[in-house]
Amino acid sequence: MPLAPPPPPLRLSTRPALAVACALAVGIALSRAVPNVGPFGWAALGLGAALVAASYAGWTRGRLVTLRPLVLAATVGAATVALGAARQTAWQGLPPDSVAHVARALGVADSVGRETPATVWGTVTDVPRTTWAIRFGVEVDSVGIGNTRAPVSGRVQASLAVGDAGAVYPVLRPGDRVRLTGRLEPLPRQRNPAQMDYGAYLARQGVGAMLDVESEADAVFLGPSASPVTIVSNAVRARVRVALARYVPDGGSRALLGALLLADRSGIEAPTLDAFRETGLMHLLAVSGLHVGLVGLALYVLLKPVLGRLRLRRRSMEVGRAAVTLAVLAVYVLVAGASVSVVRAFVMVALVIVGKTMDRPSDALNTLGVAAVVILVHRPAALFDVGFQLSFGAVAALVTLTPLLTASVPERVRLSKGGMFVAGSVATSIAATLGTAPALLAHFGRLPLGGLVLNVVAIPLTAVTLGAGLGCALTAPVVPLAAAFGAIADLSGRALLWTTETGAATLGWATHDGFLDAPSVLVASVLALAALALWRRPVARRRLVLAASASVAIGLWTGFARGDARPHLDVVFLDVGQGDATLVSTPAGRHVLIDAGLRSPYVDEGERTIVPHLVRFGIDRLDALVLTHADADHIGGARSVLEAVPVGRLVVNGQHGESDLWADVLHLADSLGVPVRPVHAGDTLAVDPTIRVRVLGPVRPMESPNDASVVVRIEHGATRWLLTGDAEVAGEAALVARFGDELAADVVKVGHHGSRTSSAPALVAAAGRPAVAVVSVARKNRYGLPNEEPLERWAATGAEVLSTATEGAIWLRSDGRRVERVDWRRR
Repeated sequence: MPLAPPPPPLRLSTRPALAVACALAVGIALSRAVPNVGPFGWAALGLGAALVAASYAGWTRGRLVTLRPLVLAATVGAATVALGAARQTAWQGLPPDSVAHVARALGVADSVGRETPATVWGTVTDVPRTTWAIRFGVEVDSVGIGNTRAPVSGRVQASLAVGDAGAVYPVLRPGDRVRLTGRLEPLPRQRNPAQMDYGAYLARQGVGAMLDVESEADAVFLGPSASPVTIVSNAVRARVRVALARYVPDGGSRALLGALLLADRSGIEAPTLDAFRETGLMHLLAVSGLHVGLVGLALYVLLKPVLGRLRLRRRSMEVGRAAVTLAVLAVYVLVAGASVSVVRAFVMVALVIVGKTMDRPSDALNTLGVAAVVILVHRPAALFDVGFQLSFGAVAALVTLTPLLTASVPERVRLSKGGMFVAGSVATSIAATLGTAPALLAHFGRLPLGGLVLNVVAIPLTAVTLGAGLGCALTAPVVPLAAAFGAIADLSGRALLWTTETGAATLGWATHDGFLDAPSVLVASVLALAALALWRRPVARRRLVLAASASVAIGLWTGFARGDARPHLDVVFLDVGQGDATLVSTPAGRHVLIDAGLRSPYVDEGERTIVPHLVRFGIDRLDALVLTHADADHIGGARSVLEAVPVGRLVVNGQHGESDLWADVLHLADSLGVPVRPVHAGDTLAVDPTIRVRVLGPVRPMESPNDASVVVRIEHGATRWLLTGDAEVAGEAALVARFGDELAADVVKVGHHGSRTSSAPALVAAAGRPAVAVVSVARKNRYGLPNEEPLERWAATGAEVLSTATEGAIWLRSDGRRVERVDWRRR
């Protein structure tokens, strides 16, 4: 249902729900910034603010001129902030019987080699989705380990392994009771700086643990749901799927309608999804205001003549059609998965309908505030979800900026219906793009601009496809009508897909790339958008512009105080599983990658880990790619790296590898014009005049490929770094014999993933007293690495032994005087 734009000028004081939502959001964010304060502490702060206000009110009683209204408003704001902080702190706390505690205990046992399967009993909470596994949530009520079964609470994310053979599992629906047996694990930590923090994402959804199920025998269906609401929503979902399969002939259009009607994108092919992302049209696939509004508006309008025939009084008719519409929309919210955007749209449409029933106007921003309050009180961590930020940012911008943009349209264009439609569509696209830009740049570092043009065509096509698909589902029993609606949905769906794919091919270049990392700049961008929204209020606009400028100035000052502008050497040991990949970034902004991780039939660490890291940190060129030797766990990701960014030279050990993978890397380098440089002990790599990169190995031709590893020593000021590849005892002995004390280092990359065949006592002694010894090794590997003996030797020198298996990526930084560890998870 269309919402009238708010009357200018915008005033927060006339929209109390929006003000409360903003205060709640501030409190939730504050609790995250100050994690040591508990819910009772925040509640005490709110109570203290109320007592101060009450004291002031008593002290000023009887006075004609007071600041009582201002103090009251400030008190309500402070109390709401405290409420938001207390709610977030309480929500993220785990009860004593949480399944997360059981998963952590099992994780500790697993880490020492005592892997114990667990059995959970619970209820499926959402529609299973199939990717590399069948994944769904389960609300757990008990866990069994061995012969012991205990009641627990909380949710787990279940993953049923599909495998090459295609295991056959029971068909599960929301509400079904299940028994699942598998490996119960704590939520995963983020392993690399550019990797999505999947564990934090699941925690924000209320998930406490993960359960991996390996075979169909371990997944048992116990019974269907007894809840009438769940039964109805499952039946509706099934009927929609049957209607689409029967009356929509094209598979692409059916998959598109599955996303539009059921929020199920699993049927859409990956290239098509990429096209939607590249053009900025991904919002069309998210069930939100367009979808809920269309369903609600169509039903609300159609019910009027139907109920009118019953000769009901106007009041009874309005109440009846409002109740029926909201009931149907509530079921649709459940069918579509009850995501943030769906709930937000439902609350807003519900408030508009209720307001119309009560003959009261609805303010779009105030209803948006009510929706935010509902979501944040129920699940405060939703504030940090990109879906929440995009949904509310887009709607706020549409409501506030679209009227300003359309008001600037020339008069002659307004007089033309076609011209005004195009101008309005472009204004809507611009407003939505501006409103979502901060969140997109902060989370994805990419702002597609092609949608500014494509939305003019894509949004109407989406509305037609959605409406026809809905008509097809509703008229399924009437074959001619359903077939007609299905044909329309199929035709418009194909047109939408063609528009998207053609737009990606022609306008994919229209993208702004770059992450919005600095919190001060992010805050300033939001304040700038608020200033634009309040353009018709000069005083508020100037204050917001000043606040945005102050935010940028504070960010610059704090960065200067931290020394961010001072040149430094960064060395990142990426977590590439059972392999090596080390990125060296010099003070002058040059970059060297030493090894490229593993490639197997299941994973390419170059594509999965290294290239995203380069993109995330704006590294668009490698001055050198050093492949220490030809083993697959060191060169596997090289192809993806060479294809992704220009490489100045490929540095190798000069010994011929025998694998097809090695030949493929050399062939690709040759085809790209990347010079291949063999190196030997005594060579120097000219990368940056502020550092010295010396090649210490291989000292001589070696029989073992591991002993022939390129060994590198980096010197930056007074700090020294020794990276030994996979050199084993023979290679290390040759190094010690030739270089002796020159092997002394502050940081050592432990050889051969911490194997006992490396880190011989002679090398450890020659390295002196390093501050840090880094082991690059998989958390679980078939070799049983790292071995205890070499780790104990390095620890005995006083070095802090860090392993990517337990730490994830390890980021070290040197200013030329000392080496410090960068906590990249808090960057």
